[in-house]
Amino acid sequence: MQPVYINHIASIHADTPSGEHSYLSANEPDYKSIITNATLRRRMSRIIKMGVACGLECINTLPSRKVDAIITATGLGCLADTEKFLNTIIENEEQLLNPTPFIQSTFNTIGAQIALLCQIHAYNMTYVHRGLSFESALLDSMMRIREGDENVLAGAIDEITPNSYIIQQRLGLLKDIQAGEGAQFFLLGKEPTESTRAELIGISTFIRTHSTQEIAGRIHSFLQSHQLTTGQIDWFVTGKNGNKNEDTVYDDLESNLFPEAKHITFKDECGEYPTASSFAVWKVAKAFGESQSSGQTALIYNHYHSVNHSLILIRKRQ
Repeated sequence: MQPVYINHIASIHADTPSGEHSYLSANEPDYKSIITNATLRRRMSRIIKMGVACGLECINTLPSRKVDAIITATGLGCLADTEKFLNTIIENEEQLLNPTPFIQSTFNTIGAQIALLCQIHAYNMTYVHRGLSFESALLDSMMRIREGDENVLAGAIDEITPNSYIIQQRLGLLKDIQAGEGAQFFLLGKEPTESTRAELIGISTFIRTHSTQEIAGRIHSFLQSHQLTTGQIDWFVTGKNGNKNEDTVYDDLESNLFPEAKHITFKDECGEYPTASSFAVWKVAKAFGESQSSGQTALIYNHYHSVNHSLILIRKRQ
């Protein structure tokens, strides 16, 4: 099967809790040097600037004509723009509405903006599949490369706003959980380059609530499909978020399936959000790209509120 290489990575995420909010807010860069068009930059909302800047950073060394596809993912989309548009509808009594917030609230805005800025006239797709949005984008990216594409830009973006945070709290979705946000992009390639970080081996997804035994069975089947056993996994990366009920399955799998593997978490750094698994891939790829990394094979298991489950297998570049 055609290998898929992670040739470049970029991320905008929270470094440490800011203290200003009860959630992890992304540490944003100076966008002036990345998005040089001042007029366009002023029109962009915060999440669009995050996503566009992250995507541009990921392909800054590659001519635009060599990008064969842009595939993005988001769980909740441009929340601030959506809120702004809905508030304007109420305030203006559904008359004389500014179309800009509506245009920028659509889920495919970030992928489209990257394509327009770089003049990339290629396949452009956005996936909005709740807690499996990023995994869907990765699967599509892998299929595109295995069908002949040379380079695919894949990424995930989600933001949190004060209103969305309050709503999630009222719905009981953040009990003992620290919410977060972030943008992660990956340049996936058919061939390795000097900057190649790792190889993306495979992805598996499933939905609904499952017992630990059922999830263990799916992990065994997934690893067997790639000629691996649990003993060959060096890093077991889990999406522990602080909620004891949701974290129990991770603890059980660590002790029963992967007692010898190094146990790593990531939501303590980026927070909980629908596409947080993209931060896990970024974290593993970054570590694999560093010479002092000891691991060779990493398995990422994440579930979003025990409903959307994903397995992502990554191998260090040989």
